[in-house]
Amino acid sequence: MSDKISLVLMCIDYRFWPEALPLLEKKYGEFDLIELAGASKNLVSPTEEADRTALLENIGISISLHHPHQIILTNHTDCGMYGGSKNFKSLEEEINFQINDLKSAKDVIKQKFPELPTVMVLIHRDQDEKISIEEVV
Repeated sequence: MSDKISLVLMCIDYRFWPEALPLLEKKYGEFDLIELAGASKNLVSPTEEADRTALLENIGISISLHHPHQIILTNHTDCGMYGGSKNFKSLEEEINFQINDLKSAKDVIKQKFPELPTVMVLIHRDQDEKISIEEVV
């Protein structure tokens, strides 16, 4: 076990995590994992304010217990919490929306945990249905 871990926030969607988790570990190393339907959406536009509170509390617990050196926020395409891909006119529109939500979620994290770098990652399927992860800058 490494003494330098990350904290990953990811959606519960079974269609993505079996392939995405190993990709994230390969790229970022070991990590604590917080899975919650909608992932970063809960920081930006939670269904209930209690969802944001609980998520921030869990991030704080990870920080106090395991001292991650960074937080990795993820969102994925075709997320049911956003209404799925059908809720967008195009893949480009959906990706832009997800990226904007990730940036807003990063702002929330920066206000609460300013000492930790935050990485944003978009998870999606390519034309061959293969999962890929893309770091957002």
